[in-house]
Amino acid sequence: MLLWHILLDGQPEVSGLVRRYQDMLAGVDGLDLVPAEWLHMTTQIVGFEDEIPREQVEALVAGARRRLGALAPIEVEVGGLWVHSEGVALGVRPERGLDPVRQAVREAAAETVGVHPLDGEPGWTPHVSVAYSNAEGPAAPIVDALDRRPEPVPFRVGAAHLVAQVRDGHLYRWERLAEVGVGLAPGRGSAGAPASG
Repeated sequence: MLLWHILLDGQPEVSGLVRRYQDMLAGVDGLDLVPAEWLHMTTQIVGFEDEIPREQVEALVAGARRRLGALAPIEVEVGGLWVHSEGVALGVRPERGLDPVRQAVREAAAETVGVHPLDGEPGWTPHVSVAYSNAEGPAAPIVDALDRRPEPVPFRVGAAHLVAQVRDGHLYRWERLAEVGVGLAPGRGSAGAPASG
């Protein structure tokens, strides 16, 4: 599956906050903690990788580069705790603070490859998953483990990443296909260049 993610590269405060929550959850049964390299905010589903020709992917990245580069830098706060049936996640404040990034990649997708029927429209709630549930059970042990919650931390969004993602058990893994800078003028540096590897 092709998706746009906001990754936590160069965000030690956010990664550190996730680690603190994971340390508190380490002894709780029924959870798979998300490894540091796979922390992300899912932003937009594009479609199935084998159904999208390479030239459309290139056009998608170019369209996202134009739109994301024109945005003002975006800063939000990460840290509002959610405990739900699928796991534990940290929310974003202000709630609609990342909408410009989502809108930019949605417009680029609609213009180049169409909007995938599983894209989550109209709702989108940006979050960083700390742990995924791997069994049914009461929420009380999780809530009890998180009785002392750390303060939220700032998060500056510097880029969006187009990835080819697969599900591996209860976790998600991906290959980075492109990194597109947020708040950079089109053509500056290599922010919109395809990722190496």
